[in-house]
Amino acid sequence: MVLIEHSTIQKIASVVAVVFGIITLITSSRILYLGSDPGYYVFLPLLIFNHIMGIAYIVAGYQIWKYRQNGKIAALTVFLINLLALLVIGIIYLVNTGVATDSLMAMSFRTAVWLLIFLSLKMMKK
Repeated sequence: MVLIEHSTIQKIASVVAVVFGIITLITSSRILYLGSDPGYYVFLPLLIFNHIMGIAYIVAGYQIWKYRQNGKIAALTVFLINLLALLVIGIIYLVNTGVATDSLMAMSFRTAVWLLIFLSLKMMKK
């Protein structure tokens, strides 16, 4: 088994968070500001939420890089906020299909990524 140093795990988690934030900002900005058509129905509140969370991902990534404990709290917070958003859009989807299946899948992916980031930090010893 290959053991990875704690600082390496912390740095990888940070880079993943920041890159994920940048990608989220780019994709949401293309739709919000340039009117790009993603090819499915866009639920505007979710798009705005994701745009704001893109900024939060970058901030959390910085916290993870600089301050592991604060970064762990930030990662947990981002995960829980994404989970809550996933539950809300899941209910909206079930009630009136005002949310595209693609949006549910993307939000599930975001939530899973942040769960993995949090767990990778949580498993590190102090």
